[in-house]
Amino acid sequence: MGITIFAAVGIFLAHCVRAGEPSVPVQALDLGALIDLGLSKNPRTRAAWFQARALDAATSEAKAAYFPKVSAAFAGGYDKWYTPAVNAPDDFRRRQATTVLSIEYLLLDFGRRAADVSRAVSLLNSAGLSFERRIQEVVFQIQRSYFAHEAALVQLQAATAMLAFAQTVEATVKWETSTGLSSNPDLLRAKKTTLNCEYELEAAQALVHTTLGDVCVAVGLPANAPVRLASAEMPVSTGDLREKAGQLIEQALASRPDLAARAADVSAREADTRRAVADFFPEVKIEGNYAYSAFQYNAAAGDSRGDHAQGVNGYGAFLTAKWDLFDGFARVAQERKRRDEENASREELVLARLDATRDVWSACQTALASARRVDYAEGFVASAKENFESVSLGYEGGLHTVAEISEAASQLAVSRSARAVAVAEYSTSLASLALAVGQPVPEKPAALDSYERDTK
Repeated sequence: MGITIFAAVGIFLAHCVRAGEPSVPVQALDLGALIDLGLSKNPRTRAAWFQARALDAATSEAKAAYFPKVSAAFAGGYDKWYTPAVNAPDDFRRRQATTVLSIEYLLLDFGRRAADVSRAVSLLNSAGLSFERRIQEVVFQIQRSYFAHEAALVQLQAATAMLAFAQTVEATVKWETSTGLSSNPDLLRAKKTTLNCEYELEAAQALVHTTLGDVCVAVGLPANAPVRLASAEMPVSTGDLREKAGQLIEQALASRPDLAARAADVSAREADTRRAVADFFPEVKIEGNYAYSAFQYNAAAGDSRGDHAQGVNGYGAFLTAKWDLFDGFARVAQERKRRDEENASREELVLARLDATRDVWSACQTALASARRVDYAEGFVASAKENFESVSLGYEGGLHTVAEISEAASQLAVSRSARAVAVAEYSTSLASLALAVGQPVPEKPAALDSYERDTK
């Protein structure tokens, strides 16, 4: 038996040695390349940059009040009205065309402009500092997700090696049981160890998928983007998991109301930009009026005096145009501000969509792993039941002690508790997945049936 156990240990150590060998895929990205890509691609940095530019434009807009304002206006048309007179009101018909050129300059405002400019400059400085901090946060998020992914790969490699070791030990004990060197409980304990290793391996694989998605989102890519890292080996089941999660991600992007709200906000920003551009053009209007006036008056001109009362209908029609020719570049700054606010809103929408892909990706991986862990937990319970029944029979025949049967009962209780935890995690993962996708909570999974039957 000692030789076979040493052989199992040798296999375990060989797995560890191979796991430590780096595997560098073609065109792999290291940490430095990920940071460079993230600073140029991540919507957080781009949104902060556009916000800083918008506040810079707001500063120019506030300074525009120190410049004179020049405008032009035109009015031309026809109207009919009256002029009160001594003998009788004189009505008239008039055609006119008027052009006005005006200039306006504010000399004194008791510190209003200075306060506006000071506020704009302070906000600009704050935005610059916030942009700097945002870069630091993005770099930290990339580093944290990258290191977490590396740690997850190490855990996966260790879990894989432990499973190989447990399978080898189980095979050894199975052979010894067939030859009478070991007993059946030894074999059952070996099987339980194998199941436990499979359970931990599934959790390690899910953690690898989740942390890789975190790396993608931290860089500014969708969570299911095909990214390869310099020190990472893509798991064998990655393609299948990506295909399943991709459908849910598309569903989330199409159905989540918070994403739709952000898209509506982008549309509102686009309308603000169009409004700012329209301010560069003159306003042309057609104006009309109608009035009825009932009046009486007393008037005197020399010896002439008269009292008159009359009702008069009046009307008019005009074509007017007003064009601000120069306003201290306020409209230019306003247009820049609105356009940068629109771009920032677009980047925030991209960020929200990326966050949605991460939420769905992580929830999908957690749900898949939780479903398999429920199956493994069922295996724990079955193994613990079989072990308890075997020890009970041995105890009746005098082959086992009370301590041994107590230990078997304790293991059965622990396995049932573990199954309850796995079922709870599975139910929670389904609710989390429904929330991430933006759909109602799914119906009760069939995997819960055996648990409910056993607990009744």
